Amino acid sequence: MKIPHRKKSLFIPYMFALAVLLSAICFFSHMSGTSSVLSKALSFVTTPLQSVTRYVSSFVSSGKQYFSDVDRLLEENERLTEENLQLEKENKRLRNTESENDVLRRFLGLKKENSDYILTDAKIVSRSNSNYISSFTINKGSFHGIKENMPVITSTGALVGIVYSADVNSAKCMSVLSYDTYVGVYSEQSGETGLLSGSLRVFRDGKCLISGLSDNTEIKAGDTILTSGLGEIYPRDLKVGTVEGFIKDMASQTKSAVVVPDSSALTAENVMVLTGFERSYN
Repeated sequence: MKIPHRKKSLFIPYMFALAVLLSAICFFSHMSGTSSVLSKALSFVTTPLQSVTRYVSSFVSSGKQYFSDVDRLLEENERLTEENLQLEKENKRLRNTESENDVLRRFLGLKKENSDYILTDAKIVSRSNSNYISSFTINKGSFHGIKENMPVITSTGALVGIVYSADVNSAKCMSVLSYDTYVGVYSEQSGETGLLSGSLRVFRDGKCLISGLSDNTEIKAGDTILTSGLGEIYPRDLKVGTVEGFIKDMASQTKSAVVVPDSSALTAENVMVLTGFERSYN
């Protein structure tokens, strides 16, 4: 027969009260010397209830410990996550510092090889390519001695471009890729000279041209192109790039050497502005 809902809800309290009563009877029976049979019978009933009570107590205690451990682990994980973020920031800062130090060491080596160079370090903060003009902005300006028509180079001595305007704390520069940039150059292998400039024909390929070469020019594919020092703007022997091939101009019966700029000139972040050098190549 099913126990009515109300009676079922009172079943556990009744059983608990009965267990207490039976335990009390056992206690007094023991104290008064009453038959041990009764004591054992009552113990048989109360022992499981005591076990249940101990289990519930142990379960509650374990639950509290579990949630306490979870909270502790969450706090520890949060602390470790924060420490990892700080370590990553520190590692990044150290890598950047090491990279900058490496660049500065190479600039010092370049300075030793060219004792007449007066160099001012700078960082490229933005680049722009539009309307066949390739330009970039550096974080040094007139306050640091930067002026118009000063060459900008990499730590390997490669030509990046030239300053065309300077504010107090920044300067705008034209890349060698720009169509209105002109640089006197020569082939390191043959010694033949020419005039390098950006060109609409190869601008989008990130290349330059040495135009007006005769059909029997001694410049060959693979030649290294350096600045000639003519014109008083660029010193001699700055690396410009490498000859990739030639384009023929049927109208003028000449050809142009296609020059791929030095890779460091296109990707450099840290550069040097040549604020002074001996102009003795005219």
